[in-house]
Amino acid sequence: MRNQILIQLVGVYPQLEILSTETTSAIRKYGNLPGMPTPPKKTVRRESMSSTLKCFHALELLAQEPYELPLSELASRLEQPLASVHRLVATLVEAGFVEQDSASRRYRLAGKALWTGAGYLRNSPVYRASFLVMQEAARKSPGLIHLGALHGEWVLYLHTVGSPSSLYLYADIGERRPLHATGLGKAILAWQPNELVNHITANKLQRFTKYTICSASDLREELKAIRQRGYAIDNEEGVVGLRCVAAPIFNASGVSVAALSMSAPVQVLSNQVIESAAAQIREAAMKISVQVGFRPASSNMLSLISG
Repeated sequence: MRNQILIQLVGVYPQLEILSTETTSAIRKYGNLPGMPTPPKKTVRRESMSSTLKCFHALELLAQEPYELPLSELASRLEQPLASVHRLVATLVEAGFVEQDSASRRYRLAGKALWTGAGYLRNSPVYRASFLVMQEAARKSPGLIHLGALHGEWVLYLHTVGSPSSLYLYADIGERRPLHATGLGKAILAWQPNELVNHITANKLQRFTKYTICSASDLREELKAIRQRGYAIDNEEGVVGLRCVAAPIFNASGVSVAALSMSAPVQVLSNQVIESAAAQIREAAMKISVQVGFRPASSNMLSLISG
């Protein structure tokens, strides 16, 4: 009886910090009793996780065009009350990830967001292994050399080297583009397990130009052709007037985790030079693959990625 009273006291006065050994033993033995409310730990955790995810969603919104948003627009896109979003943004501002423009009162990402994201590059074996290889490839290339890594349903641009002949050839670090509409993405996808291909083709494929592959069956045929020749071609599928060739980068397990590409205007990367450009990119991609742990079974490394 005494133990039960002590348990009830703990429930009524949760601020008590010191409990006797006897009381602690009673709590373990009897568990929750009437008069001893149980804190909703799971509910609190779910609410905390929900708030955390909303903070990340807010960061993602500010990472997209127009890159600055007023509080009302953030609340609308997050589908949350204005007061709730104000608390979320205040947390992000205090943490240094978001700042507010004093004139427009719009919110935007702060420098700490870049510093945090750059940690991905600093810890990326593919990025470190590709740096000098890309510099060498760019000296021989008429266009730009791009490095991209698999990121869910996207290819994530990690690095670009070269002198662009027009602005649309450049890709910002951290930019994401669909796998099915880029040379980098198709080069990665061609040597990925069928599960990823099935997942992507289960949804409608977005069209960017009249040349974009939007049919699931056509994409599968394209990936088969890529495996046979050993490289991918983006023939104005993402941007009109732009062509590129790309080759996969394999990890130690032999899985395509990234790709290297050369992009140039169609008149520069013409049919007459595309095979020689592809050979150059395949060789460079294989050098990176070997540096990150890929071990070809054949002495002829390039033959490994040709079907």
